[in-house]
Amino acid sequence: MGLHGKYRRVVTRLQKCVVICLLLLAGVMDVSAQVSDRQLNDELRQRRAERAARLDPYWDGFILKYEGNCEAATAKLYPIAALGLGYEEAQTALGECLLTLAGMPEDRAAPPARDMIFAKDNFQSGLKWILTAAQSGGFKAQGILVALYAANLGPDRDPVEAAKWAHLYLTNPTRLNLGAPVLAQGAIDALEARLDRETWLAGKERARIWTPVFPSATKKPQTSAKKNP
Repeated sequence: MGLHGKYRRVVTRLQKCVVICLLLLAGVMDVSAQVSDRQLNDELRQRRAERAARLDPYWDGFILKYEGNCEAATAKLYPIAALGLGYEEAQTALGECLLTLAGMPEDRAAPPARDMIFAKDNFQSGLKWILTAAQSGGFKAQGILVALYAANLGPDRDPVEAAKWAHLYLTNPTRLNLGAPVLAQGAIDALEARLDRETWLAGKERARIWTPVFPSATKKPQTSAKKNP
């Protein structure tokens, strides 16, 4: 083979070693780049989430409500509910929280006496927001309104109005399109059993000619619930 051949084998091996080292170095750099990109993406996602949370506080009040913290939820829900048309969910949630703060039981416990609960500011405010959302077509608010009428806690004592809201809730197009269950069925059954047929049909007719009333935005919404004795 000779000396020249030996040198050639040494050079070839060195070349192979250089190639392997370059490949390993490229692999390390690629992995490092991937880790760096992943960290950068994670940081960007976190920053975007934090920015979105600051810019879109819509759900804060709902989260507090479903956590059972109605005292704090009302402060978050007021400015959203006060925006008017299109914010019926916030109006309903705010109304529910105010009714809860007024002492309305959330389970099937006996409702409080009408005179006692109507004397509380939170109940009056909560009823106003429920009625506002129901009048603009919010089916959840309409269901709550039916339950209030069934408990003799509606905004008036008109039995035809009670029947009207029951029919409106049952035929609400949004509820039907969503396939939402009839959560107020017990209240509707109680009303139907209590009212005579003429009153029930009069309510149905009143529902047939009913037109929604859309609220305008409130310029200076209240920012906190009132304390009740």
